[in-house]
Amino acid sequence: MAVLRERMNLYLTKPVADDLRRLVPARERTRFVEEVLERELRRRKLKAALKESAGAWKGEDHPELATFEDVDRWIEEGRNATRDFSKEWGEDA
Repeated sequence: MAVLRERMNLYLTKPVADDLRRLVPARERTRFVEEVLERELRRRKLKAALKESAGAWKGEDHPELATFEDVDRWIEEGRNATRDFSKEWGEDA
């Protein structure tokens, strides 16, 4: 599937532009900038999601996970469990 592209003009400081020209070959700059932007945008989205969900977990709602041993057991059970996600995520999951 073709990816729709959009042209943008960005202004960079001269030192950043000089480093970009020096370190990244001309035909790879767009891909490089896009990868860096994607990584930073992903980081910022995660940070926002973590901030938004802060306090959602309450210890009193999960007494079965009160100790480190309880958490270790829960993780191990999850690792050993098999679950069919096809109903939730579709047949190709």
